[in-house]
Amino acid sequence: MNYLRVIIYLCMLGFLIYPQISFAETNGDVPFLINNGKCPNSQNLGHVSSDKGLKNLLNTIIPEVYKNDNYKGWKVETIAHLPKAPHSEAYYAMAKYYCGEEIANNSWFVEVLFPQYLPAYDASHRQIFVTKNKQGQWFAWFRFH
Repeated sequence: MNYLRVIIYLCMLGFLIYPQISFAETNGDVPFLINNGKCPNSQNLGHVSSDKGLKNLLNTIIPEVYKNDNYKGWKVETIAHLPKAPHSEAYYAMAKYYCGEEIANNSWFVEVLFPQYLPAYDASHRQIFVTKNKQGQWFAWFRFH
């Protein structure tokens, strides 16, 4: 009788663990990458030592990233070199993990506020990572939230 009880408990444990394992498995795609799920090609990146020109281009970049009508009336909260961004231990680490240190080091962090979703912090604050190509054009490559 004890063997039957152990078998039943093991089956129940299996039913509880399986959803956790299948949720943790990934198919290799990174849902936050903007460019068809691919990292920027490091061979095509320009060196990004300052955010010169980025502020003006955010008027074009942000509406491209957040196309939904619910994302109108935004305001840029933060622009920082990604390795020195607020909470860099999280954001910089994500960029390095997904696309490598070279891309992370040549990227800028932009935090955007959508006031219509306040007071919910996670709903109202969105983050994107941007960089430049060799032609000097800024583009977003990662969207978090």
